[in-house]
This record gives sequence, C-alpha cells and structure tokens, in this order.
Amino acid sequence: MPNAFRVMVVVWYIVIIIHWNACLYFWISEWIGLGTDTWVYGHLNKQSLPDDITDTLLRRYVYSFYWSTLILTTIGEVPSPVRNIEYVFVTLDLMCGVLIFATIVGNVGSMISNMSAARTEFQNKMDGIKQYMELRKVSKQVCLHF
Repeated sequence: MPNAFRVMVVVWYIVIIIHWNACLYFWISEWIGLGTDTWVYGHLNKQSLPDDITDTLLRRYVYSFYWSTLILTTIGEVPSPVRNIEYVFVTLDLMCGVLIFATIVGNVGSMISNMSAARTEFQNKMDGIKQYMELRKVSKQVCLHF
C-alpha cells in the first residue's frame, strides 16, 4: 500500500512542522513577555481559567500546538498581532500554511493519478486476456472461473 504510506509520511511531516511552529510561537511569546498583549501566550491567563485547568507545561504545549494548527491551516480565528515581530511571524506562518496546503493537494493529485494509471494498466491486461480467449475460442464456462 504505497499510497497509504505516502499519506502517512505527509501527515507526519505536517505534524512535525506544526510542532516546531508551536515551539517557536511559545518561544516568541516568552521573549516578548507572556501575557503582555493579546497575541502572545498567556493573555488568557489574565482572565480567570476554569478551576479544573491550571497553567502547566502540558497546557502551554497544547495551546501552542492548537494555535499553530489554526494558523498553518489558515482556518482559525487567532488573535491579531500587535508588534512588528508578531506580524512578521504570522505572515511567514500563513505563507507556510499555503505551501503545506499546496503540498497536500499535490500529493493527493499524484496518488489519484498513480491509482488511475494502475487501474488503466490492469484494464489493458484484462482486455488483452479477453481478446486472447476469444481468439482461442475458450468456452464461456471456463472464462467464468477466472
């Protein structure tokens, strides 16, 4: 199943890119100052979090991964940047998101093309077998077993 393998490789690459981007987002947030504006991580902590949610390392990673997924898929409502560095980072992320989307579409198109070519090759072989059997006047009952 080479096509399934190719899909899994692309998905793995996307997860790695989202992970690296999440780490970079959190690093920039720490460099600017956690909670200092609405774009950086920690702005939600100024509001009261529900009692069952604490600001742990896991919470920081999950939020950063979530933010990164939203920005790279260009479907999310992420907070607007405030500082110039934030604008640069978001712009680069959006451009990376477009490249990721193009890669996914290209891989899916390539897989469909490969499957179509394999199906065409199979159909050509079957047509050749049918012609050979008709030429040799093989009975229909024998043909039904194949």
